[in-house]
Parts: sequence; structure tokens; C-alpha cells
Amino acid sequence: MDATADLARALAEWRRLTHLEGEAIRSDNWRGLTEHQARKAQLEKEIQRALALVRAAPGAPAHTSREMEPGVDATVSELIALEGRNAELLAVKRHRRQAKSERLALTLRDLHGVRRAYGSSRGPHWQSYS
Repeated sequence: MDATADLARALAEWRRLTHLEGEAIRSDNWRGLTEHQARKAQLEKEIQRALALVRAAPGAPAHTSREMEPGVDATVSELIALEGRNAELLAVKRHRRQAKSERLALTLRDLHGVRRAYGSSRGPHWQSYS
């Protein structure tokens, strides 16, 4: 395969993984999210290698990927939008979890207050009469 085809394949795989990340975020599948992100870290290296090969090809433009192939710019813009959507999904999840955590902390504080108010007897509840 040539470098341009390798780049297109890698960007398509990035798109697929980004969609899977979104599904993992929506379903609280954090292990799956971690796996997709690990695969994307490997894929990033493949993309960098493909870009270097495309730029090194005879007659290739030296400065931007936009000049390499007309579809690359549109694909990169789409990927940036997908990544932004996933970041928004994560921010919403984080906000909800933080609010829930704060509510649980207040509940725990209230329970400690009730315990202090009513006391807890640590001694035996039953006394033996002989």
C-alpha cells in the first residue's frame, strides 16, 4: 500500500475508534474506553509515520496535509468534531458524577450528625443477672 492509502486507512480507523469511545462513554464502559484510547495511542504513531512517508514522497508538498489529498482536510475536521463531542459527553458525565458525589457526602455528614445526636452505645446491651 502507498503512504496516502495508509494514512486514509489510519484516519478511518481513528474515526471508528472515536465512535466506539462515544458509545463507551454513554454506556459507562470505562474499561472499553481505556482500550479504545490505548489503540488510538498506537494509531497516532501509525498516522505520524504515514504522514512522514507522504511528505517524503517525490513531488509531495512539504508543509501541510491539506495539500496532500483533498479529503484529508475534511476527514481531520470531522475527527476533531467527533473528539469534541466525546469531550462534551465526558464533561457531562463528570459533572453528574461530581454532583452525585457531593450529595452522597452531604448524606454521610447528615448520618454522622444523627449518630452523634442519638449516640451509640458501645457497651453491652444486655446485662446478666445472676
